[in-house]
Amino acid sequence: MTAGRPESARETALAAGGADGPDGPDGPRGVTGVEFHVADVEASIRFYEALGFRVTRRWEDWVRLDRDGAELVLQGDAYIRGHEHYFTPHIDRSPRGTGVEITIEVDDVDAIHAAAVAAGLRIVKPIQDRSWKARDFRLADPDGFFIRITSPLRHEVRSTA
Repeated sequence: MTAGRPESARETALAAGGADGPDGPDGPRGVTGVEFHVADVEASIRFYEALGFRVTRRWEDWVRLDRDGAELVLQGDAYIRGHEHYFTPHIDRSPRGTGVEITIEVDDVDAIHAAAVAAGLRIVKPIQDRSWKARDFRLADPDGFFIRITSPLRHEVRSTA
């Protein structure tokens, strides 16, 4: 942890008391963390709240969001500008995250799509059924990160195996 800011999913798990938990001495295994470095934290919070995320933790310009177990972290650009990262020289390029697509599976993609339209979010690929038995749409967040919201087609039954 740097100055109170969790650096990784592992440190977050340890800070939450996961050190001696059922997943092992170092906390949960297999945790993948997604952290977006954003120009405007408040605009990004509003965007993700429109998609059903809620703020679960905040420390200055570091924000953890959750939507039914899907967690995202937002970090304001001031942190990157003040700390050397390999992408610091490129932080002002747009869109951010070129070549990366974040996929969020939800129970009712149509309801999330309707909320996104009502909120005026930038939908870059329309809602549609896919040949891989899913229904989805894609958005660009305020910094241009590419987000896919998806659900299995309603007539498809998920395997429990």
